Amino acid sequence: AAVGLSSGAIYTYFDSKEDLFLQAFAALVRDEEEALTRAVAAAPDTHAKARLAIDFFVDLAVAPAGEGMRGVGGGFLVHAWAQADESPQIRQQLLYRREQFNRLVESIVEEAVAAGELPQATDVAGLAGAIGSMLDGLLVQRAEAGSAFGREQARRQADALVAALLRMEPPPAANGGTAN
Repeated sequence: AAVGLSSGAIYTYFDSKEDLFLQAFAALVRDEEEALTRAVAAAPDTHAKARLAIDFFVDLAVAPAGEGMRGVGGGFLVHAWAQADESPQIRQQLLYRREQFNRLVESIVEEAVAAGELPQATDVAGLAGAIGSMLDGLLVQRAEAGSAFGREQARRQADALVAALLRMEPPPAANGGTAN
């Protein structure tokens, strides 16, 4: 209705419901990645960059349905995760999304290591992956609890985990060297 097409006419542009979902999901991932990358690049320091990335996921997790792309982002992801085993295309989109986000978080972690805010022995890729998984967990909690899972709860959890991670000493590397 928003684009002025009947439900039948939409298939003039898409081969199937899955094709429509894939195209919409790809656009969502691309738009969100570009917006977050621009915002993080403009932030003045690593703390501001980390705060922006966390706020992005908190907003995505708690946005009410219908609130622009934010209101569909979390639902799209939960649906995509549920369909990943049956659809190689959806799995590919999810892997692309994860790779892009991990790259962004790795750049923030590397900057924190270079600034002495994190130990030199920090496993950059491991920490980036853990942070991404934890932030995606906010979307899972929203799916489970619905609107009862609010911004304050999501923010408290994200802040607590990141604060704990930043205070931890990295484990010794398995090969006796540093874990970079």
